[in-house]
Amino acid sequence: MEIVFTAHARFRMERRGITREEVVYSLNYPDIIIKKHGKYFFRKDLGRGTIEVVARKWERFLYILTIYWL
Repeated sequence: MEIVFTAHARFRMERRGITREEVVYSLNYPDIIIKKHGKYFFRKDLGRGTIEVVARKWERFLYILTIYWL
């Protein structure tokens, strides 16, 4: 599945100090995945805090909508 970062997600990653590698790691090895209202919420403890990656699947793409610290 191909990962697509929206402009909003890239902006939030930069503002919150979250790297692309951390997001991809969270998607590949999540601690928990929650599906709600057609969106996927991937949670991962990175050691310096827990992030949640919000994504939507469409065809062969996984669109990253936003990323934030919990």
